[in-house]
Amino acid sequence: LRSAFFYQDTRMRVNQISLNQQVDRTFIPVRISNSPWEKHENYGGYIYLDTRFSTFAVDHKLTLGYSSTLYDYFVRGNGPVSRSGTSLSLDELKNLPEPDWGASFGNEPLSSVWVDRYDNVLIGDAITFNDQWSTMVGLNYATTANKRGGFYGDSSYEKSALTPSVSLLYKPIEEVTTYVSYMEALEKGTIVGNTYANRGTVFPPLVSKQYEVGLKYDISPNLLLSTALFRIEKANQYSDLATPIPSYVQDGLQVHNGVELVLTGKVTDNLTIMGGGTLMDIGVEKSNNPALEGKKPTNAASRMGKIYAEYALPWVPGLSLTGGIYYTGERYADAANTDKIPSYTLYDIGARYTTRVLDKALTVRLNVINLTDKDYWQNDYTFGTPRTVAFSVSTMF
Repeated sequence: LRSAFFYQDTRMRVNQISLNQQVDRTFIPVRISNSPWEKHENYGGYIYLDTRFSTFAVDHKLTLGYSSTLYDYFVRGNGPVSRSGTSLSLDELKNLPEPDWGASFGNEPLSSVWVDRYDNVLIGDAITFNDQWSTMVGLNYATTANKRGGFYGDSSYEKSALTPSVSLLYKPIEEVTTYVSYMEALEKGTIVGNTYANRGTVFPPLVSKQYEVGLKYDISPNLLLSTALFRIEKANQYSDLATPIPSYVQDGLQVHNGVELVLTGKVTDNLTIMGGGTLMDIGVEKSNNPALEGKKPTNAASRMGKIYAEYALPWVPGLSLTGGIYYTGERYADAANTDKIPSYTLYDIGARYTTRVLDKALTVRLNVINLTDKDYWQNDYTFGTPRTVAFSVSTMF
């Protein structure tokens, strides 16, 4: 029996600026939103029961479980205060005065304007027939719900679906496992961001599908090579590029056909790597707009690659150096495929130190994300994360 619970409470002030760049390289603020104090609560947990048994010569590992997460968004007063502006230069944008936030947090009652809930009830069985043949079958009864109010407008939905997953595995030799699999998943509706005219709109939930065939090869007891061919079917979503402010729409089906190659494990006693790449043929199908059929979906790269490594320093027990290189290929920013988002490569470095304090395991981590502070577009409307330094300490008790 295994279980866990988590709770997160975040309180913040937000000053968000949405812009349209003009030909003369000035910017018109489409929206400047000040949120004088917000509260975000995120909590959930799971409980699973695993049991092993045999029916005649067939072995089973049965799992029964339930999981749930809930996100609640609160704001003070009537929510964000929005205002438009005149054309501004980039220098003026970088030096906008800090807004008047008003009284400190807690001096006014907070109202909940957004609630998301996601529940799962599942049963799964890993069945072993003999040394060569096995299968995994599962059913998940998923429920996704949303309720919004206040400045977002009053609406709600709740949808449930029974989603299956099944895999058949065959080991021709001890070191090699081949498999075919099929799975479905209920995805909650996308929330339209603040850069669109229909901001706050929640698209209805949808069921995505994935087909996969693959092979895994144990090069050594600590080094695994795996490859797979896959097909993913999911809803197509994009900006309609309307002026002066576009809307975000859901229309049709996007299909991702791809191949993946991954190498994971220990190359030496001290060096651990995880590297791989993905190539995809992606396209839009079943659109209400025939001009979009056959186009590439927005914000979807057809080439991706990464390599991550850890090196345990032999002369400093418990200390490991880490680093990663991550490549994302070019993508299209618009449904008509006329505007490309450039490819980019990011570099991370870090260190991890593990020791024991008062007979308890203690881990200290220091990571630098986007080491070169590269400017890049994460998608068609969001800049990527700048150089970020993160420090954490964790313990087991």
